[in-house]
Amino acid sequence: MEIHNLMEKMVIDVVDDIFSDKVFIERTGCNNSDACRTDVVCYVLNRIQPIYTTSSRGLAHLGKTFIDEPQSIADITALVNEGIRQVGTHLRPVASETTSNLPEPPIFNFPIIKGKVVDGKTFAPYSGSSISLKMNGELVKMNGLRWNNPCELIAETDGNFLFWPLPIKAEKIGEQKSFSFELSLSASGYKPVKHFLDFELKADDKFINSMEVDRIFKVESIYLFNIDDPEEIIPD
Repeated sequence: MEIHNLMEKMVIDVVDDIFSDKVFIERTGCNNSDACRTDVVCYVLNRIQPIYTTSSRGLAHLGKTFIDEPQSIADITALVNEGIRQVGTHLRPVASETTSNLPEPPIFNFPIIKGKVVDGKTFAPYSGSSISLKMNGELVKMNGLRWNNPCELIAETDGNFLFWPLPIKAEKIGEQKSFSFELSLSASGYKPVKHFLDFELKADDKFINSMEVDRIFKVESIYLFNIDDPEEIIPD
């Protein structure tokens, strides 16, 4: 079952539309990089209520509902402009960098990996440690210096984390290969967590921008449990 957050596509569409005005973007102190766009999208999504649907039909129906309510688009637009000002004011030194050591095609493009860490008892967002993305026991290189691995889990991001793995060189276009990732987290007072992800990818002839909504992979919420909690015993 695929679950879609209608607001993600709407926010990305509004961000793309506003960022198309390069003169305006430059006046804000922001720039037209993927890093700035990602920061603005995250700024807005962390401040609005998600709306989930499980089908493309539902996505289309909800989309029409919001299009018919101009105030909803106006509210999102206002938050996007606020986010642009915030990102422009606190622009990171590496924010203009979109890629780092990008290999020549053909390459395996990875999606952005998005998830959330919550307390298993209270269901409150967790903050105070960091989560790592590994492959073969090694930290995975990220696509640009602004993408951190490990990723710090702080209160301001409401327990959310994002990774964008650097593309990997392929032998030929269309080559298929499986990749296994491990999300690992150790937090004081909690049991260590390991969560495994598998991707079956086909090599592309160009770099693909993972900011496109259909190239964001959502990990199920990761729950942390107290280290003193008894292990669950499954009866025979």
